[in-house]
Amino acid sequence: MLLRFSATKTQKTPQPINGIEDLVLRIRQLIRHRGYDRDKIVSAMLKRYLPSSGGPGWTGETALRQSLTKAQLDQKSIDHLVANVSGEIQMAHERLAG
Repeated sequence: MLLRFSATKTQKTPQPINGIEDLVLRIRQLIRHRGYDRDKIVSAMLKRYLPSSGGPGWTGETALRQSLTKAQLDQKSIDHLVANVSGEIQMAHERLAG
């Protein structure tokens, strides 16, 4: 039995330079988390990019992406923000766990 497969090329969306897309996805995860509380965020740098309100209905990814791109952050700053977001997600989990 001969099976034929066709290979189609899919266009991937270009990844923004310096990991901004990963940062946007992580911030979205934090903002939509039930344990998210902006007032308890420790990092002042991270707070600059977080909206004043969050929740499951937040749809500000495009504005956040534009803001981060406009800021022209270097890789070290992006890595710092990603680490802070990861820590804040963990803290949000712990707030829910009690």
